[in-house]
Amino acid sequence: MKEREKFDGILERSIVLLVLGAVAFASILFGATRATELAVVTVMLAIASCLWVVRLWTNPSHRFLLHPVLLAIGGFVAYAAWRTQNAEVPYLARQELWLLVVYALAFVLVVQNLHGQDTLVLAVHLLVLLGTLLSVYAVVQFIGRGDHVLWLRQPAQYFHRAGATFVNPNHFAGLLVMLLPLALSQVFLGRDRGPLRVLHGYGAAMMTAGLAFTMSRGGWLAGGLVLLLFFLWLLVRRRQLRIPALTALGLIVIGGVVFVATNEKAQRRLDGISSGGTGDAAGRSHLWRPAVAMWKDNQWLGVGPAHFDVRFPAYREPTLQTSPGYVHNEYLNTLCDYGLAGAAIVGVGIAALVAGILKSRKYVERGASDLGARNSSKGSNRTAFFLGSCLGMLGLAVHSAGDFLLHIPALGLLTVLLGAQLASTLRFATDGFWVKARWWSRIPATLLVAGALTFVLPAAIAYGREGIHLNRAALRLAVSDALLGDLRAAAAIQPNNPRTAYELGEDYRRLSWEGASTWRSEATNAMTWLETSVGINPHDAQPHLSLGLTAHWLGDNARAEREFQKAVELDPMNLAANNHLAWNLLTQGRVANARVIFDKTLEWNSWDNWFARRYVDEIKRGIWKDVDLPKR
Repeated sequence: MKEREKFDGILERSIVLLVLGAVAFASILFGATRATELAVVTVMLAIASCLWVVRLWTNPSHRFLLHPVLLAIGGFVAYAAWRTQNAEVPYLARQELWLLVVYALAFVLVVQNLHGQDTLVLAVHLLVLLGTLLSVYAVVQFIGRGDHVLWLRQPAQYFHRAGATFVNPNHFAGLLVMLLPLALSQVFLGRDRGPLRVLHGYGAAMMTAGLAFTMSRGGWLAGGLVLLLFFLWLLVRRRQLRIPALTALGLIVIGGVVFVATNEKAQRRLDGISSGGTGDAAGRSHLWRPAVAMWKDNQWLGVGPAHFDVRFPAYREPTLQTSPGYVHNEYLNTLCDYGLAGAAIVGVGIAALVAGILKSRKYVERGASDLGARNSSKGSNRTAFFLGSCLGMLGLAVHSAGDFLLHIPALGLLTVLLGAQLASTLRFATDGFWVKARWWSRIPATLLVAGALTFVLPAAIAYGREGIHLNRAALRLAVSDALLGDLRAAAAIQPNNPRTAYELGEDYRRLSWEGASTWRSEATNAMTWLETSVGINPHDAQPHLSLGLTAHWLGDNARAEREFQKAVELDPMNLAANNHLAWNLLTQGRVANARVIFDKTLEWNSWDNWFARRYVDEIKRGIWKDVDLPKR
């Protein structure tokens, strides 16, 4: 019996370290937004899942915590899998399904294995340490005006905004909004004394500075709300902590006011709220209005997993010319991708989680604590974790209304970790959801894990291998044989990726336009790859735009005009598509028709539309003349 218990303890500790390690690894390396890092996270969780199955069969006293939220999670994954089968772009849908199954596995692992008191304490300490170290890196970035995220160059629109190891500073802000209340709760409510409490206090201070330096307005709003609610809770529920709480709150408010008053970037970010956005942050309304229109056209089932960006061009407003990726609002994004049916399942899951938290609340909160107390028994790590996690999840919910956070694997896994550990507190309120594992109940649990691994491991291997080549291609500074080789290798691994096919076609087109002796064969290769991209993603206007340019280069003006018109049909408000259609008409001598289109695009964008402005100026100067063309 002792040997069996010792073996079970080793399995439990291994699962805990693998899950916490997956969260840390994802956070340290770009939020695991690249397939290569997500593949490593998947393997870590897959190993942990196998260890849980071993634990399940070797520990006769093992019990299941069958929280109601598990039904909603299973239902949503099943619904997403069904929608993936009919997705217009299967590559993107399967990629999102991969992420959803990883989240589901992580949730099950946490609920069934990471609910002990020692585990909660370990998780809090490691998470606060993670947030502190990343915040130190962010402070160094901000003060040193760093332009790199690890070894990659930071996108220009995020200059002088600290994102630590996250490419987008808004995502780093989302991480800190969840971790900051955990650190503060340990300072004011935790059982630890001495160096650990000091370290948590230092971590809270660094995370507050890191959150300020992200320049994330959504992060500021969510973080400010979390801090306000935390200190209000202390003032109401811990009267002996009123002076320390008011002192800490006052220091934070004074620091925030001084920071904004002395930092021009912060002032511009705040001024941008009333003006609809700043130069590095477009107004969210330009995304939300098209998202609402898209959802209204597909109310019940949505457009498909990860398909908002695929269908966005047809709903684009002229003020936003980039590819947004996501709605920048998780609630609207869910409606667009999964419709009312998917949103209802998510809503049921959230309601089940919140109901469990409310039911267990009075059983979790323990006695009062104060900074000067000598008796450590007055503190409660359970209460500290419960309050910190609840506020962190609330902050995430607020921040998610203005950004896409749950699509970032590191943030999604952290949400799963905190949410699942909060769900496990239901055991303090009732034993009704604890079920002893019988031999027959172990079989479906094992089969579910096996089924999940059968999907996620091949997906992780395929997407990860492709990601290695795409990562290398992204670092190439010019079109070269090495770049084309990496893209071809990626296309061989994942032939259904429309973006890779487009990049290959566009790169071959650029080579052809250089006019070397191989220009014709390069143009032919460009046409082949661009047509492949069109076949994979019929909603993308960019391949048609490149096909039009290639056809024009080959002297096929009729094909070029058809492709440009198709690009405009798919993306009616796209400046490049409309300008190139006008340019094609101009080269055919149809100057009046071209002028109408150029004038229209200048109405959309008169400040950054040099292409149209140049040709309108040439038309005015009489360089281009109308030509009488034969009737078609």
